[in-house]
Order: sequence, then structure tokens, then C-alpha cells
Amino acid sequence: MGYFKNINLENYRNFNNFQLDFSSGCNILIGPNGSGKTNILESISLFERGRGIRKENIKNLINNKSKKQHFKITSIFSHKLNNINLLIENQTNDFNMRKKIFINEDSSKESTKYLENIFSLIYFLPEMERLFLNSPSIRRNFLDRLIYSFNKNYNKIINNYKKNILERSNLLKNNNYDADWINSLEKEIVSLGIEIYDLRKKHLFEINNHLENIGYKKLYPYQISLTLKDTLFNDAFSNHRELEEVFLAQLKNNRSIDAILGGCKIGPHKSDIEGRNIEDNFNLNQFSTGQQKTIILLIILAQCKLLINNYNIIPVILFDEVCSHLDEENRKLLLDIIEKLEVQTFMTGTDKRLFSFLSTKAKYCNINDSTL
Repeated sequence: MGYFKNINLENYRNFNNFQLDFSSGCNILIGPNGSGKTNILESISLFERGRGIRKENIKNLINNKSKKQHFKITSIFSHKLNNINLLIENQTNDFNMRKKIFINEDSSKESTKYLENIFSLIYFLPEMERLFLNSPSIRRNFLDRLIYSFNKNYNKIINNYKKNILERSNLLKNNNYDADWINSLEKEIVSLGIEIYDLRKKHLFEINNHLENIGYKKLYPYQISLTLKDTLFNDAFSNHRELEEVFLAQLKNNRSIDAILGGCKIGPHKSDIEGRNIEDNFNLNQFSTGQQKTIILLIILAQCKLLINNYNIIPVILFDEVCSHLDEENRKLLLDIIEKLEVQTFMTGTDKRLFSFLSTKAKYCNINDSTL
């Protein structure tokens, strides 16, 4: 099992100098709004590749009341009884500020890859309560985030796909573009696009299997199934060659309309994820926000079981304000995630009474003075 033993924040967000020790189990951050609870969750999320749970610009992580233009986050991560020293700080190169991660004072690709292989993050944010009411892009990002939790190369595939889409769009704006160049770009878009389709479909299949196993026990009110919806990618294609030919043909046929509208009319960046309750075939976009919270917690439970059982990965889970408007069913589900999975979890809230349903094993961390 891997877990964070502590966190030290220096000149980060609303903190000047701040330190907390953590339990390997459930950690509850209590404090008033604006005290920095979510900032602490964000600091943990920054140890993954990317810009953290808020996807914030790196310069905005610096304490805005400080004259220093530098922040530092340090932590000790325990993995198989070994302590790993972690450090994040901002660095400026050619007027661009970026995040730099050090693992035992080493920032090499090999060290970064080592950390990626032993640390995986799952999180719940308040806006997820409306997941199936939001735009398709939010649902795509949610699914992509689940895939990234065990496939650390996935973001590179997504980013390369987007880069090629953008390059094609820029070319199409110029009517005098090179035919060989755009043909080559479209072949790369198709190759990457089919890979994304396959990974998404495979992961939904695995998640659905774990959701089915959870639902079979009749412990929770819903048994759900998730489906990838896409105008191009469907079961009508018998093999990749056939899909590749259709994908390429449609890209070529859509060049004129894509030149006018920008972007690309087809591809995995246009997919959606649909969910239904199996018992009554009810679409999840008709569920209330409270019911959707239950659905998200069920997906998180299924994802954790998938990571543990299929990939031998023990995740760390961040729950931001998950206990607001929590009904009895969601309390039970949340309790099962925290206590039965035996993973490190972090939860935030304004009042300790919100967490009265948890066992006494939970560690409470009071965030009283946000200027420490």
C-alpha cells in the first residue's frame, strides 16, 4: 500500500508555512470556507502529472500575498515500507513557469515514471454531482481520468491526438495547403483516434463488469451500465481496417466544412458517455443530483476494485465536500469505500458533525489558521 505520511506547504496558495501529518487510512480536513482545505487536496493532486484537480495555471499556486515568486510542496510517500521524499516547486524558463517534481532529489524521467507507477489518484469534486447533466466534454474527461489512473501513457495519446487535430485545422484555413501533409496528418489522427476509442471502450467494459458484480450483491439502490456513444465508432464495424477506411474517408469529405467551422466534425473528441439504470432502463441524466452522487460513488467504488483486482494498484482518494446533503444510502456507500477498500482517503468539510457516521479510526485535521 502507498500513502502520504505528511504534507508541507511553503508559500503555496493561502499558506505561508503549513504542515500536516496523515494517517494511512481516512483523513478529514475540517475548517471554514476559505481556510484552504481544497488547496491541500490540490497540493496532493499535483504529485501526478498535470496541473492538479483544478487545472490551475502554475503561477496562480504562489501565495498572492507574498513577494516571493516561488512555492514549494514537500511530502513523504510510504511505499512497501520505504519512505520516498517528494518535492514540487515552480521553475521559470524563458519566461514560462512550470511545475517540477523531484523524487528523492531526482527529477529524471526514470524517477518520474517510478512515481507514476506506484501512485494513482481518484477524486470526487462537488461539480461531479451533475456529471450526467453536464456537457459531453465533462463526461469524456471523467472517463479519460479513470483510464489515466492506471495507464500513465494515456494523456500523451490524448495530447498527440489534439495536437494533430489543431494542426489539421490550421492547415485547412489555408486553401493552398499541401495534400501530402494533410493526408499524413489525417492518417495519424485516425491511428490515434482508434487507439483512444479502443481504450475507452475496453475500460467501460471493465467498469461495467465491476459495477455488475457490485449490483449483484443488492447492497446499493442502483445497478448501472455505462456506454460509449459516438456517431463514428460503433459495433457496425467488424474490424479496425474497416473503421480506419471510413474514418479517413469522412475526414477527407469534411475538409471544407471543417475549414469553415474550425476543429474536426468527427472523432473521439465528439464522443459521449451515457449511463442507464439496468432495472428500469432509466437514463442517468434524469436522476437528481443526490442520485447522481450515488452513481459517481458507485463508479469510484468500481474503479477502485478494478485498480486493486486487475492492476494491483492501491489508489489514493480525494473527496472534496462529498458529505454535503448526504443521505443514508450515500453514507453507507461512502463508508464502504473508506473502510472496506483499505485505501488512503482525504475528505473536506466545514463541520465535524458531517462525518459522525465514520468510525473513530478517522484522523481529523483542523485547518484553523489559513495564514500559517
